[in-house]
Amino acid sequence: MKQERPKPPLAALMYGEIVYWGVLLGSLLAIIGSVLAFLGDNYVPVSYWLSSIWQGESIYQTWEGATGSLPMGHWYLSHLTTGDGLTALGISLGVFSVVPAIFLSAAVLFREGERLYGSLALAGGIVVMMGVLGLAPMP
Repeated sequence: MKQERPKPPLAALMYGEIVYWGVLLGSLLAIIGSVLAFLGDNYVPVSYWLSSIWQGESIYQTWEGATGSLPMGHWYLSHLTTGDGLTALGISLGVFSVVPAIFLSAAVLFREGERLYGSLALAGGIVVMMGVLGLAPMP
């Protein structure tokens, strides 16, 4: 006897597809950036990143030793020709893919009459968007 699988909700399908492709593209950029980082010119030398990690330095200590101060916002946008800039862009793209996915899922949930879940998705999307835009305070 063949059992039929339940059909996944449209909101879940939309969210999953958008995040899947966003993370896949971001991962490819991060891999390319990592290869470039070990082969070429970087914003911060790879040897400094690695030695800082092995010495157990904090994020603040690492950045202050590398550039003199902790960069704010999307520092990598002005360094896209460097390996570490491209790697950071890939990571950011993977994280950002959640934003359109969650907002589109919220719209579908509202359209389907799921106001509670739509509201929770909308609130979650706003929180993530605040972090992506740098509006959330850093610890």
